[in-house]
Amino acid sequence: MKAIKLTLFLAFLLSASVSPAQSLWKYFTPADFAARRAKLMEKIGDGVAIIQGAEPTEAYIKFRQDNNFYYLTGVEFPSSVLILNGKTKTATLLVPEGRFADIKDEALIKPGPDAAKEYQMTSVLPKSAMTNLLARLAGGNQTFYLVTSPGETAEMTRDRGEVFINTRLSDPWDGRISKEANFANKIKERFPLVTIKSLSPTLDTMRWVKDAKEIAVIKECGKIGAHGFDEAMRVTRPGIYEYQVVAACDFVYQNEGAMSPSYFPIAASAERGLSWHYNANNHTIKAGDVMMMDYAPELNYYSTDITRTWPVEGKFTEKQLAMYNCIKDASETVIAAMKPGITVEQMNDIAKRVYAKHGFEKYYPGGIGHYVGMAVHDVGPYDKPFVPGVVFNVEPIIEDKDMKMHLRIEDTIIITETGAINATAGTPTDPESMYKLMKEKGIGEK
Repeated sequence: MKAIKLTLFLAFLLSASVSPAQSLWKYFTPADFAARRAKLMEKIGDGVAIIQGAEPTEAYIKFRQDNNFYYLTGVEFPSSVLILNGKTKTATLLVPEGRFADIKDEALIKPGPDAAKEYQMTSVLPKSAMTNLLARLAGGNQTFYLVTSPGETAEMTRDRGEVFINTRLSDPWDGRISKEANFANKIKERFPLVTIKSLSPTLDTMRWVKDAKEIAVIKECGKIGAHGFDEAMRVTRPGIYEYQVVAACDFVYQNEGAMSPSYFPIAASAERGLSWHYNANNHTIKAGDVMMMDYAPELNYYSTDITRTWPVEGKFTEKQLAMYNCIKDASETVIAAMKPGITVEQMNDIAKRVYAKHGFEKYYPGGIGHYVGMAVHDVGPYDKPFVPGVVFNVEPIIEDKDMKMHLRIEDTIIITETGAINATAGTPTDPESMYKLMKEKGIGEK
């Protein structure tokens, strides 16, 4: 009988919960990527942009393309290169000959006119043609634009990449430079007369403002994340491990079609939350603790960022509730003020006033959030007013080291023409709603 029930359950999942197999581009079309390339070529004038794709992974980890490369191509074939000629307005994709054994079949690209038509490129050539092609371009007195920022692949962000590169570079027993710096050096060695400029500021400006299709992916990603957090609250109770709370999220994320996590799960009970990026997730959750989880899915190369904090026993203590209500008020007040024209500095000022109103001004962490997009810490200027299409997370935090307690609420907010939309509002921050969820049976308990 148990075997029959399991079979029926699996059949239900396959028929009712899982969407049809995804094509190479579920949310975008080749024309979308071509439009971005055209826009970039306008910005570089008569220059030549050279963008490298990600290499195959060293470990048995699923390949994920570099953000900038995917943004301009939709190509998921490793070790590819894109060359954009601003003078002739041509786009050349260079791909390795042969294939890699562990990439998905639909990502394989064979050089030739068929691939050029499918990807809306001027031409798709074997990568072996790259040297001669660059030599011809170098002789045309055109500026070469190269990506100088660290690559962003699976669960990576620009800021962490920069820290990693600088740490390795300053190590007297290492000293390796980044892939991007090495490529620039190779260009200088082979074509010493070519002027080289950074393409990263231009790409960052383009990525800062999301179009309607990008926003649609982020909204769907936020919905999946919210469902995962609902399930995490349902399974929480004293005596289970932090990783079991993560497992509830993971089931929902994968079952609803997430590509991967946006970043490693932070499931911190009690004093573990004082380590902001704690990720061991191997402690037993105890009565009286608060559970703080910061964990979000990635969908088709776009991320969200979600954090919720809830009481393990199903109800905050009076002191916990006072502190929690402060960050909840800060979150709601800042989000209500978000619209085109607002600045990060103004948002910080609003949050500080809310902390002061609750008597917790000394606990303000110093910042209210960061950009979200293709990376969970996405690119964007912190000194410019917001415009429609900007996506920014709001992340008020309060912690008391003496009480060994860290409380955090985090949501992904989309700036619209008239205000803002909370993409991750589907999972509650209201204490009573969280208490109610925790009384429900979770995954594996029904």
